[in-house]
Amino acid sequence: MLDISVSGSHREIGLAVGTQAAKQVAGSIEFYRLLFKAFNDLEWSTVREQTATFQPYLKAKFPRYYEEIEGIAEGAKVELLDVLALNIRTEIAFGLFDEDSRRPMAIAVDGCTTLGWKTPNGHSFLSQNWDWKSKQKPNLIILRVQPKGISGEQLPAFQMITEAGIIGKIGFNEHGVGCLLNGIRAKGVDPQRMPIHFALRTILESKSKREALDKIESVGLAGSSHILLGDETGPTGLECTSIGFQEIPADNLGRVVHANNLILKHEGVYEPLWLEDSPKRTARMQELATEEVGNRAGFESILELFKDEQGSPAAINRRQHGNNDSNTLFNVVYDLTKRKGIVSMGRPTEIEEQIEIGF
Repeated sequence: MLDISVSGSHREIGLAVGTQAAKQVAGSIEFYRLLFKAFNDLEWSTVREQTATFQPYLKAKFPRYYEEIEGIAEGAKVELLDVLALNIRTEIAFGLFDEDSRRPMAIAVDGCTTLGWKTPNGHSFLSQNWDWKSKQKPNLIILRVQPKGISGEQLPAFQMITEAGIIGKIGFNEHGVGCLLNGIRAKGVDPQRMPIHFALRTILESKSKREALDKIESVGLAGSSHILLGDETGPTGLECTSIGFQEIPADNLGRVVHANNLILKHEGVYEPLWLEDSPKRTARMQELATEEVGNRAGFESILELFKDEQGSPAAINRRQHGNNDSNTLFNVVYDLTKRKGIVSMGRPTEIEEQIEIGF
């Protein structure tokens, strides 16, 4: 897997990433061109038109991130709108659909399961199986970043696994602040608010979980998702839609467990249950993540939870079957207390490579 270390201003970071990962950035654009046509019946020209409605707000409200995306496009020698589209791919894929849409692909494209846990043995973990279409796997990259602010000040260093071209994803920073993501299919997009992947990057550039939550909640989110964030104090879930958000505190065992449906009530939000296995995976992880497991929690014991195949192929450990090429592409276990993490490529029962990240 391509592993990139980079520092500098956001534009410098984008230029370096775009240059070094040009093949993967182009691969991400082609992947989403095909996905949006199959999933949302959107031609790429229409995707670019939708992206253009975001563009003035992104440039005005989030100039550092906009400059980084400009750098990626320049370095990879691709169109700026194409890279912008990657960074609002969640809003396009999960927020733009007809209320009577029941396309078969909408039932099978995702399946991520997340667990945040302040364990009884005193560690704060974020962990996840990231399930997506297998054709995107070659375009996943590791980024190790030391960004500088507008005035040249050092921002928190962070490391993450991301889809090439997307500036914020699944990772943590030197302060032990980290984030995970569950896709939620709920109708509605607001281009004047913060895109989901910008929110993830905001978390990675924050010094505490509370600071990150305050930043995100002050501007609102452009579309729907569940973001699981944490620091050494433990996890908090953030269920987001284009019209609001709600926090999910840890339960009495210190856990936040989530999959791909809204758990809390969001008035005025239309959310069809597009993955019937989603509530089942949430319930199953709650069964598996017991106090006994928490007492001895570590990288191996947390990873073991994500090997579960109850309900296979649509299990926590998702398996490709038939014409459905959705699969667990990687697992992460992040110990935010230790500032250490392991990214395991492939299904947890079929690990192809393990990459250590941390500080």
